Amino acid sequence: FGVFGDLPTRGMLWIIGAFPKMPFFIEAALLYFFTFVVFLLAHPQRRAIRANLKTITPDLSWAEGYLGVFRVFVNFGWIYIDGLRARLGQEVVTWEIEGLEVFEEIRDTPGAAILLTTHTGNYDLAAALFSPKFGRDLHTVRAPERSPLLQEIRRRELKEDTDRYDHFKVHYNTSESMLGVELARLLSEGELVAIQCDRVVGGVAAIEVPVGETGAVIRVPKGPMVLAVIAKCPCYPMHVVRVRHRHYRILFQKPLELVATRPREADFARAWVERLMHFLQTHALEWFVFEDAFAPPPRDNANVRN
Repeated sequence: FGVFGDLPTRGMLWIIGAFPKMPFFIEAALLYFFTFVVFLLAHPQRRAIRANLKTITPDLSWAEGYLGVFRVFVNFGWIYIDGLRARLGQEVVTWEIEGLEVFEEIRDTPGAAILLTTHTGNYDLAAALFSPKFGRDLHTVRAPERSPLLQEIRRRELKEDTDRYDHFKVHYNTSESMLGVELARLLSEGELVAIQCDRVVGGVAAIEVPVGETGAVIRVPKGPMVLAVIAKCPCYPMHVVRVRHRHYRILFQKPLELVATRPREADFARAWVERLMHFLQTHALEWFVFEDAFAPPPRDNANVRN
């Protein structure tokens, strides 16, 4: 029954499957009603999202902060419904690409590359649907769901995606796996790897990077940055955003630019966070990070990894 439980997803799957052509006004009314219920009950997530929005936009008022939290929940609800409908075979989602020349560069340039992605838009669905357009395998990384029952639902969904799209590959980041070694091997063989790099959950190793003038820091996963150093390959930021009802935009950005001649993982982390924060200035309400992404500045600034 919790926010990360399996029963809400099972209920939504049943309703969408039973009423595939539900009128928009009924679907929207149900979405807003249940979103409001979640907004009232999910206190830790509500507080964390508001704190994240406040760091991204420091002049956010009290009312604007809570309205922003509600809109984040609403946006997440819409993309969740769209993903379920698409996986049930309903062809309702449309797409567009921004940064077509960058996409063509990734597609047409042989050799390894890393796509640095975020928890925005319908990222799982976009990875599956767009993998054939690259003309080569796209290896994506996922963390297991927090609920074992929900993880089983996700595993079946992604198994269907990998069966349907030959170039779509999924790797799970678990404590038992040697994922870093496997990804390094794939990059050494010239493969394309997509990793979400905007939050740290559980015991994942992190790099702390200062953001803004407040001195707050954001913790980003260390693993992708280490991979970039090892592979010495271009790293392309890529984001998926919801433009309007059941229509999404995939934004491909130019590779990270580094000043250092022999960059370290901290150099990649700084370059990535600069791009991430610039993106969030416009799309913060579509950032589905329900934990505290930022931390106050440390007392001893020397301990911050610069």
